[in-house]
Amino acid sequence: MAKVVLLGGKWLGARVLEGLVAQGHEVSVIAASRADQTVVTARRLRCHLVVKPERTPLIGRDIPWRPDLVVSAHSFRIVPGWLVTFSKQGAIGYHPSVLPSFKGRHAVQDTIAAGVRMTGGTVYHLTDQIDGGAPLRIGDRLFVEHVQIIPGEDAAGLWQRVLAPVGLGLLLEAVGGVLVQGSRLEKLTTCASVLAERE
Repeated sequence: MAKVVLLGGKWLGARVLEGLVAQGHEVSVIAASRADQTVVTARRLRCHLVVKPERTPLIGRDIPWRPDLVVSAHSFRIVPGWLVTFSKQGAIGYHPSVLPSFKGRHAVQDTIAAGVRMTGGTVYHLTDQIDGGAPLRIGDRLFVEHVQIIPGEDAAGLWQRVLAPVGLGLLLEAVGGVLVQGSRLEKLTTCASVLAERE
C-alpha cells in the first residue's frame, strides 16, 4: 500500500480516487470546492480531505504524511515545488491533449476550435509550469494515447465520450507503474530532459 496525495476534481477526480482506494492505497485528497464530486467521494470513502480554492497556496499541514506520489486528476492547481520534492516519487498529472499541443485549462475547447481530427491524452510530470512537464515514460511505455474526434463533436461530448475515460485508465496504470518501479520519476524518464529542451 502506498500513500498518495490526489489533487482532484469532478468526475475524473472522483473515479481516480475510487480506483486508487480499490488498489489499496491510502489517499489524501485536495479539492477546490465542497460541492465537487471528488469531495463527496472522499467523504464516502473516509479519506483525509482538504478543501481549498485553487488560488490559495498549499501549506505543510495540508499534507498528513510524506506521500509516495502526488497525482493530479482534473485539478487546475499548480503543484508547488516543495510538494513535488517532498513526494518520494514526484508528481504526475493527466492532460486532455497530446502534449505539448493545446496546453492550458481550455485544451479540449481549443482542440475542437482548431478543427483537428485527432487528439488524445497525456500523463506527464508536474512542474511549476502549466502543462510544462515531459510525458511520463516507464521503460518502453509512453503514457500518451491518441483518439479520433468525431465530425461535429463538441468539447463536452469529446471529454465525456473518450478523453475522461482515457485519463482514468492512463492515470491508474501510471500510478501502478511508478509505484512498482520504486524510484523517483526523474530516473524513470530517460527522454524527459530531451523532450523538455524541444518545447
